Amino acid sequence: MDRDIGKILKLWEYHPDALIIRKIMGVDKKEKIQIRINMGLLQMETKGRPDGETPHDSQSLLEYYNSLIEEFADRDGSAENFALTKNDMMEVDRELMQYYHRRICFFALEDYTYAKADAEHNLALMDIIRRHCKDSDYVESHERFRPFAIMERARAIGLDSINKDDYASAMRHVGDAIDMIEEFYREHGVGEEDIRRKREVMILRKWRGQIHQEWEGGVSEMEAEEEEDDDIPL
Repeated sequence: MDRDIGKILKLWEYHPDALIIRKIMGVDKKEKIQIRINMGLLQMETKGRPDGETPHDSQSLLEYYNSLIEEFADRDGSAENFALTKNDMMEVDRELMQYYHRRICFFALEDYTYAKADAEHNLALMDIIRRHCKDSDYVESHERFRPFAIMERARAIGLDSINKDDYASAMRHVGDAIDMIEEFYREHGVGEEDIRRKREVMILRKWRGQIHQEWEGGVSEMEAEEEEDDDIPL
């Protein structure tokens, strides 16, 4: 077996200032994502866990912990006392990073349905951390990324909707994401003026204004701000 990947690398040039990604069909007849990096490449599965592993005979740790929590609740009447161990936290972190990196690839490949699914996967893992981790510092270190993950999910849904010329759906989902992020910051004691200056809120508000302008019969960005609480016409 020839294990030298030099031939592949010579035919696939590396550019340090670009994200170089492609899809290939593996020898197992399953689609893979490859990322060209300096001195090599990375390969991920497009379905299931990016590394292709099945932890505890489950499709992902998310699936595994959901089943554990359900079993715990059935046995004890509640899952309130179910708690992640330190080893659990390390394993969850690995899975979070895998899905984050694959989400970047899906956006680059314009596979927005898959990008949305990976964003939702990580949001669901964050939910488990928030509810079932006793280490408050660990919880907060992950909660601070929740607004970003919500924004990424909205980006994926919005871009997919725009590709289908469904601007109304894009507007609704971006608006919903703004509301969720603003509420998150309110719950964390952030003032209204500071909330409006949060990066995710500013990005989504600006994008919503652009969608309005692109949408036939839409309104200007300023008018979009004034009508932000109104229902989006179908």
